[in-house]
Amino acid sequence: MIRLFSRLFGKRIETHDRHFSTCSNPHESSWREQERGVRIAVYDSLSTLPRIVDIRSSDYAELLNEVSSKTYALAHDKGSTLPYIAIKEVVENLLHADIQEAVITILPDGNTIRVSDQGPGIPDKEKAFLPGFTTASSKMKEIVRGVGSGLPIVKDSMRSIGGTILIEDNLKQGCVITLSCSKEGKEPARVVKEKPAGASGTPSQPSTAQRAPGVIDNSETYEKLHNILSHRQKKVFMILAEEGEGGPSLVAKELSISLSTAYRDLVVLENHGLIQTVDSSGKRKLTSKGIAFLPYIAG
Repeated sequence: MIRLFSRLFGKRIETHDRHFSTCSNPHESSWREQERGVRIAVYDSLSTLPRIVDIRSSDYAELLNEVSSKTYALAHDKGSTLPYIAIKEVVENLLHADIQEAVITILPDGNTIRVSDQGPGIPDKEKAFLPGFTTASSKMKEIVRGVGSGLPIVKDSMRSIGGTILIEDNLKQGCVITLSCSKEGKEPARVVKEKPAGASGTPSQPSTAQRAPGVIDNSETYEKLHNILSHRQKKVFMILAEEGEGGPSLVAKELSISLSTAYRDLVVLENHGLIQTVDSSGKRKLTSKGIAFLPYIAG
């Protein structure tokens, strides 16, 4: 995500030694980022063999970005509503397994994706969903945030669309993370039952102010939003997407702008339903609408 942000907006992020080392002794041999591959299996039907897409690279950051984008595109071609940020965070979690024997399975309707590996696994699956718990090394943090926010973000984004995330042990070693949402549970807030004309008590379409946070106003498409938002406001949006949540102070520091300017940009994003206030400190996070809008900037 860091590299994605820097490519989109030209933000320079200095990195140094990009080579992973398993030993602290500088005289001992260390291993570099070796070529790794991720296999994506796309099922058109469970009664037929899947289509196979192999993606390989020795640049782990580029590999994870490409796999995330490809998985999202393949799933959404099949009608998936899984948010990009959830897919991205789960794919980035493969770094903890050194991307060993990584396989991504996309089931026929696109709304169930399994990401498996043969790494060390996740012993304490409950704590994995709590912010702050992480096994990321300093070298991993040069590629991903590594602050223990990934799976909590996934859990929250999946809950916002009525979906689930499940962590299980793989058959021999490693783990399998499953993202799933049923078509029956999609976008219930958009359904408005109408009574025949002339019937008493006919419900009217709720105004924008009455809609629940994150419910899309059909008059304001994502394409229009992309054109409406300024370049800086898109930067602010991506900062919140990367960090999980943040307020004016974080935005002002990241973009070297004034607090008042940062606050105004946050208000604009909130008025468009892309973010919502978290607490009284002014921190905000992406709504389900914001999560769905993310690929229009990140794609």
